[in-house]
Amino acid sequence: MQKILVAVLFWITLNTVFAQKPIDSLQAAEDFEVLENILKKGHPSLYTYMSSDDLDLLFKTAKKSLSSATTDIEVFKKMVAIGDKIKDGTLLFFAPKSIKTDQYFFPLILKSINTELYTDTDDFGIPVGSKIDRINQKNVSKILEKLKKYAPSDGFNLTRKYRSIESKFGFYYIYEYGIEKQFCIDYTTPNGEKHQITLAAEPQVTVKLRSAKRNSYFAKYHQQDAFDFFTTNITNKDPFVYYKNELKTAVLIVNSFAGDVALFKAKLENIFKEIEEKKISHLIIDVRNTDSGFRPNAIQLFSCIAKKPFRQITNEYVVSLSVPEREHATRIFLNEKEFLKTKYSNHPQYDGWKLTFDDLETIMVPLKNRFKGKVYVLTSGTTFATGATFALDAKNDPDITLIGEETGGGYYFTNGRFPVYYELPNSKIGVLLSMVQINQYTKDKTIPVGSGIPPDKHIKLSIESLINGKDPQLDYVFRLIKG
Repeated sequence: MQKILVAVLFWITLNTVFAQKPIDSLQAAEDFEVLENILKKGHPSLYTYMSSDDLDLLFKTAKKSLSSATTDIEVFKKMVAIGDKIKDGTLLFFAPKSIKTDQYFFPLILKSINTELYTDTDDFGIPVGSKIDRINQKNVSKILEKLKKYAPSDGFNLTRKYRSIESKFGFYYIYEYGIEKQFCIDYTTPNGEKHQITLAAEPQVTVKLRSAKRNSYFAKYHQQDAFDFFTTNITNKDPFVYYKNELKTAVLIVNSFAGDVALFKAKLENIFKEIEEKKISHLIIDVRNTDSGFRPNAIQLFSCIAKKPFRQITNEYVVSLSVPEREHATRIFLNEKEFLKTKYSNHPQYDGWKLTFDDLETIMVPLKNRFKGKVYVLTSGTTFATGATFALDAKNDPDITLIGEETGGGYYFTNGRFPVYYELPNSKIGVLLSMVQINQYTKDKTIPVGSGIPPDKHIKLSIESLINGKDPQLDYVFRLIKG
């Protein structure tokens, strides 16, 4: 047995490529100090889930663990682990460029269900819905635990972590274990048969192209070609609608709230005019893939379905009116003098600055020609940032039914508004800090702190639905409408 284990370890070592840059401990320590200053001087919710003593200990332990000749990727892993403890989905770390992720990528397309990983395509003769048990002799449960730190999420939310892992598994695996040329994969088919297969790593672009065939995109459910459906429904960033005429139902897909505000408004006006002309009674709004965009676009959409004026924010908070460690900032999207100082300087409090009004609240009113039928909103762990803001509007409205998974965006607060990109001087690790804490307007105060926005009806993807390519959340609404 010992000889077999030695042989396996030798095989893994032989097929692993290390692409890391050496960095001495003094340089690494300097980068940790820069990061510590960035967080302590600029992060608006740094001590929500930990004390200042806890954070000091994390940095002290990380710096103490540095060897005389560490690598940039090891520094990256330690920083990501610290970021994970802060529990801010907008605090992002970008791996140093020395690690190349484009050539040797994990080849399988995976889906996370109930904290397990399953195949989401039928590539390499492995049936869809096969459970992955081990990868290069490592149990998947242990792999997942190690990869969670690379997937930032608001608070204690896990749905966003698992959605990120399934979509970025190849990247996270490389960060944690290095670049491996081959993968020995143990899996169990849906009928219970256990198999082992050895697959060569593939270029990232090849894996990305095959991911368009995911069963969990549900092209089969819509009776469409997988690649056509991927182009028209999944990657489409414009709002678009399709109809189930027999149910007098419209399905509005919003994959992003980004884009020109005036253009987004015009597209919504055309869509809702068409919905009115078709005398639609039920509207399903799908924001399951929405994780970015501009808040005015989300407000505009909710104004199309709201029955009365609504609120989104109770206050905004910043801990600094200037960008910390500015010499290491590579991109600042807004002028700090105009945004931070002009907006917040007249609203000081003992530990920062707090703005207690929302300058967009004047447009949070129902449109004259709003949709007057029954509304359902579909959410997932991917629903984040502006997508989660829209989901919270729906959660606050008793006449709208929220269906699906808990969102990745936080329920009581999230961070955003003033993003600053940094590059640490020695390791060249990238950091994205959002300097504004947004405390949100919520009606249900019984939801635990650190949660995402919970749906009114939890509907999760089952293994059977994955295998059959059936959309359980959309199907649930259709059956509900049918009665």
